Amino acid sequence: MRPLSFPSLILLAALCLQGCSGGLFSSKGPVTLSEAWATDNTLRTPESVVFDRERNVLYVSNINQTSKDRKDGDGFISRLNPNGDVDQLYWVSGLNDPKGIALHNNVLYVADMDEIIAIATQTGAILARHKTDKAQMLNDVTVDDAGNVYVSDSQRGAIYLFRNGRVSHWLDTKRERPNGLLYDNNRLIVASINTGNVRFLDTERKEFTDWTEKIPSADGIVRVGAEGYLVSNWNGEIYYVNNAGKNWKVLDTKNKKVNAADIFYSEEQGLLYVPTFFDNRVVAYRLNF
Repeated sequence: MRPLSFPSLILLAALCLQGCSGGLFSSKGPVTLSEAWATDNTLRTPESVVFDRERNVLYVSNINQTSKDRKDGDGFISRLNPNGDVDQLYWVSGLNDPKGIALHNNVLYVADMDEIIAIATQTGAILARHKTDKAQMLNDVTVDDAGNVYVSDSQRGAIYLFRNGRVSHWLDTKRERPNGLLYDNNRLIVASINTGNVRFLDTERKEFTDWTEKIPSADGIVRVGAEGYLVSNWNGEIYYVNNAGKNWKVLDTKNKKVNAADIFYSEEQGLLYVPTFFDNRVVAYRLNF
């Protein structure tokens, strides 16, 4: 038998590594996504979504026409059934540009330009509008275990805190423009829309720790199981990030011009909900580990 040449050995080794699923050099991510359902396109620039397990419904924020410096009052919150049917398109109306939403103790908190709006989930009534001093573009919302509400301001480069009925300018993020927020394991995870960095933030010391990077237009953040997270790129990508900060792209809809805004994961349903912004839908994906 003729011995293999050195180039042939290199080619054989490369083919072996390529065929080893999950091997050291494998590019396949730890999870895959498969579409479960999608809404119709009656939503209007949907930006954020959350699942209310008590009422078995989804809430979706709709920016509608982007108003930038003017308040047009055409923004609204929709309520969806868990199969993606629109139950009430205009469940709550009269908002401006509602973006991030978060649910805590039967209250839905909404980031709406320069206000934090509290909505009763039992009735859909607006409980309060909390003015945020000098806010330029409130974006995402997350709530800690004690009910403290953190809201990012992507334009000003700041994070606000709503606690005990008062809003305070809690942190300047300097050169980074924070978008996605997630309270997790006694810390905040903060996604920067301009740098693509996603970092841990100690809420006591107000100090950042590097975690993962190179996620352009980083937007929503969700935990999936004990081993990792999903982070969306507003342009239309989803990345899986493990605890050590390594990331894999697991969804890419950019070529279809379908965005991926502020995502939500329901562990009970095993579904990832993705608002598609200009595509005017919410798409649900099943996670396959």
